[in-house]
Amino acid sequence: MSRILVSFARAIRLWWGEFLFLLLLNIIWLAAQLTIVLGPPATAALYAIAQKVVDRELVGFRDFWQALRQTIGVSWLWGAVQIVVYGVLFFNMAYYRGRADIISLTLRYAWTLLLFAWFAMNLYFWPLYLAQTERRFASTLSNAAKMALANPGYTLLFALLALVLISLSLLSGLLLGAVLGTWLALWGVLVVQDRLARAGAISTPAP
Repeated sequence: MSRILVSFARAIRLWWGEFLFLLLLNIIWLAAQLTIVLGPPATAALYAIAQKVVDRELVGFRDFWQALRQTIGVSWLWGAVQIVVYGVLFFNMAYYRGRADIISLTLRYAWTLLLFAWFAMNLYFWPLYLAQTERRFASTLSNAAKMALANPGYTLLFALLALVLISLSLLSGLLLGAVLGTWLALWGVLVVQDRLARAGAISTPAP
């Protein structure tokens, strides 16, 4: 748990170092989500900026627009898959809701676990995509699943804490508009770097 919290604390410090820029970027990201169509590309571009911030690179809005253009194809594919998978999972959960027999109860729990697992995998997706030399949707999704399975306890805690952050942001409204996207992106990049370094895939990131 300490490593996840350390990563989160570092994400906050990095965010503070680029406070004004990332605040404005989060507002742009949130506005893009409202259009639906621009939501996935804006999310991918936000993670690309987070990667640069973590790597201590100078960043600006030009980098955001460039990243948005470069990832627009794969981000739309990612977004379409999200709609399909979440749609199927929520439909099945709703379909079996209210049924009291053992089979329906078992299936309802199974769909809930799959929903959580899919959410957890997607926390790894964009940081892994940006870290790969060959950036392909299928291989990134596969690597996200492998990372989740290789670090079950870590992934469980990361996903639960991310859900808490999202819930607090939705309830407060302020966090949603100001920091949610950038905090999750920075935190996700740092978490993936930590897991890759632990696996020996990259050198240990600088503190």
